[in-house]
Amino acid sequence: MNNRKKKNTVSKKEREPIVKTRVKRDNSIEVELKNPANTLIGKIFVYILVIGMVGGSLFGLIYLLIEALNK
Repeated sequence: MNNRKKKNTVSKKEREPIVKTRVKRDNSIEVELKNPANTLIGKIFVYILVIGMVGGSLFGLIYLLIEALNK
């Protein structure tokens, strides 16, 4: 039996900043943005947006049907 502890071969995912800035040779500043769909806040925002659009249009359709049937 081998009693040695195995080294953790899986490295932890390093966090990358959402906004990266760097200075070019001509002293201009370049700003790079990370894809917001890959961040947790971006995913939450996308889900809220999709649910709001689908739910809002469904609610509006049902409301219009009820108003049309009552007249």
